[in-house]
Amino acid sequence: MNEPEFYANNWLGADWTDWGPLDPNGDHLSTFSTDEGLYRVRHPERPGLEYIGETGRSLRGRVRALAHGAFADEMPYRDPHTAAPCLWAVQQEDGKELEVSVTTPTLAEDKQSRKAFEDALIAVYRRERGESPTANFGRIIDGYRQSTYRSGGERGGPLEPGETESNAESGVGPLDWSRSEAILSGDWMGLSWSAPRQLAVVDTSLPTDDALYRIWREGGAPPLEYIGQSSNLKSRLYHHRRNRDEKLLYSYTELGEHDAQHKREEAETELIGVHWLEAGRVHGISSEGFGFRRT
Repeated sequence: MNEPEFYANNWLGADWTDWGPLDPNGDHLSTFSTDEGLYRVRHPERPGLEYIGETGRSLRGRVRALAHGAFADEMPYRDPHTAAPCLWAVQQEDGKELEVSVTTPTLAEDKQSRKAFEDALIAVYRRERGESPTANFGRIIDGYRQSTYRSGGERGGPLEPGETESNAESGVGPLDWSRSEAILSGDWMGLSWSAPRQLAVVDTSLPTDDALYRIWREGGAPPLEYIGQSSNLKSRLYHHRRNRDEKLLYSYTELGEHDAQHKREEAETELIGVHWLEAGRVHGISSEGFGFRRT
């Protein structure tokens, strides 16, 4: 059986290191670059990836901070690393076998490109696996309560019988990629988008429900200037009207199953990742043009 693409050393055209232990005191992490980069975490006994992340600081330092949290004596707070509580819970359930692999493509030097590539990795992973990595989007596994941020002062841990945790609720599956290249269409990624209107005409008729939205300039390249999500579409678009060129166009799609923040963020991330991938193809930009470095 072939190894999944998301485990490969050349996943999505980047040059990834070999997998090794996510051990804060081990030799594997000491070999990592101190430059900007991206990383992925897996558990050999669990299918798929546990986490995909990025950092604009030292890749070695960021991954080491995650490792310290994941293998602490008690569940860590959500800062300095928001994925640490979930990975801590994973290793409580399945043993201390977490592994990590990293990449430092040249695009990682630019914050916007680095974050867009992270979104592209998550989008492609969702398409292949049918779900998001376990610890992305602030989630926690079943049977555990999420820690607060340090300022909240509450550490999570195993739930008592009958208790529930909202962040353990399943996410939503991938969007429809059949027309992923049709970025400005009314059915992009299988969603039903409203007709384009200028930000200047944002008004009280807009819904106040959960929604995804996109903003663009007619004839602009790349196609979109912004992709976002909100639990109150009207409020969010009024904000953009106040802070952006009112001649920009917007379109939105109301959501049904995306009734929690982590679900809206899953869809938003997938759209951003697909836009980044497709915009490169539309404008003839190769992987090298996006700044990938091969060694």
